Amino acid sequence: MTSPTAPALTEAEQAAFLQSIARVRNAAGRALRAAQANAMQGAAAHGTGTGTGAIATGQAPEAAEPVAQAAVDFIAQLHQGLDTVAEQSRANDPQPACQAGCAHCCHLRVEATDPEVLHIAQHLQTLPSADQAATLQRLQQHVAAASAGTTRQPCSFLVHDRCAIYSVRPAACRKAHSLSAAHCAEQSPTIPQNLRLLVDAEALMAGTALAYRDQPLPASAHELNAAVLAALDGTASPPAGALLRWYRGDEGALALRGTPP
Repeated sequence: MTSPTAPALTEAEQAAFLQSIARVRNAAGRALRAAQANAMQGAAAHGTGTGTGAIATGQAPEAAEPVAQAAVDFIAQLHQGLDTVAEQSRANDPQPACQAGCAHCCHLRVEATDPEVLHIAQHLQTLPSADQAATLQRLQQHVAAASAGTTRQPCSFLVHDRCAIYSVRPAACRKAHSLSAAHCAEQSPTIPQNLRLLVDAEALMAGTALAYRDQPLPASAHELNAAVLAALDGTASPPAGALLRWYRGDEGALALRGTPP
């Protein structure tokens, strides 16, 4: 999600911010490796192989899938951390003006990382078939409108001014907030926000993305609607299982055909 310009940090605040990113990177890296190791051991115990070895040697995909899935599931740790930061902010700082049904920010460009996109796509695949079909249609319409030059349109997951994927919404949405609903309604170029919340959230997001890349696993920012569409309906280029392609390090695993990674 494109964020309004935040006040510049002082030199000391910038140094502290970079230190926070480094701490998150190290902690998240250890936890991510542990999650994958546990999944690898589980796969071996069930006779499906050794996970990362299957990727390297081209063995059956089912040997690698549990480890890849563990890496996707790990993104929930980031989301829980962001929710905690937001809860602490509500307890101690000025209250955000955001309320259920207030969806101004849901008409802006939203970006999500590779594991977040896969996490959302997998959640959608658990929904009833009719809901999946409706979601797919909204995604297709959104991407078509964006390709035609439409820059401000509702997110595909905005249904009756409510987020249909609230439990698995990406970090950019969890971080987003405003201290003035009037500014949002007026589409003001500057939105009053809680700087401390933004800094803490950005440190969590940046550190976690670096931890994924250290594996190395892609964790770039993608336009949410197009990336989820690619993951859902097989229009990724070239067609293949997006989960395993991502886990093999394919930067284009969530790119629509004819669209650069």
